[in-house]
Amino acid sequence: MRVAAIYDIHANYSALKVVLEEVRKANVVQVVVGGDLAWGPEPRQVMDLLMDYKDEFLFIKGNVDREVAYRYGKEKGLGDFTAELNHWCADQLTEEQLKFLKSLPEKTILSVDGLGEILFVHGSPRSDEEAIRINTPDNEIQPMIESVPESIIVCGHTHIQFDRTVGDKRIINAGSVGLQSQANGACWALSGPDVDLKVTTYNTKEASERIRNSNAPCKEDFADHYLNPPYESP
Repeated sequence: MRVAAIYDIHANYSALKVVLEEVRKANVVQVVVGGDLAWGPEPRQVMDLLMDYKDEFLFIKGNVDREVAYRYGKEKGLGDFTAELNHWCADQLTEEQLKFLKSLPEKTILSVDGLGEILFVHGSPRSDEEAIRINTPDNEIQPMIESVPESIIVCGHTHIQFDRTVGDKRIINAGSVGLQSQANGACWALSGPDVDLKVTTYNTKEASERIRNSNAPCKEDFADHYLNPPYESP
């Protein structure tokens, strides 16, 4: 079985669309959508597309899926930017879509040809807000993974792809489809019989222009990010 992992879409419709086209060509048996779906400039477009696959793909919850679904704001200690965007994104979605985000599980486990059982989480096995970064010291990661029986963990959250070994665990970050860092394209991962970290190019100029002409909060920030992805983790 070959599995595609697409993480951290962050309401980037253009990037999601091209990645799904690539996934179709890859002859995968299953797609895991690893969280952080609708926080960004095009939440309704992204969720309308993903809901077409709600019974076909496996979804797990990211931290901002919870923030959007429950409309977290300043009462949770969030800053003005995050609080405003959480509320705006929630307002764009249907009640069915909000209910779907609330219902997502925190993890899923799949058996993949050539790799065995893989644990898919958003942040770390302990928390969808806990970051395993490309440069996080092994001794900091060890407590996060010590109770995991699976030998491979696929995560996201930090938006930078990597494939590293900590102790007896292989940890793979699929990268970000919609708010990528250290990559000029939409990032995802293909598993089986090994792991291939993918970067799919898309028309970032066209995507940026569409966002600039939208009514999304902080639209200039998102448009600039698409054109000039940062080379450090957000």
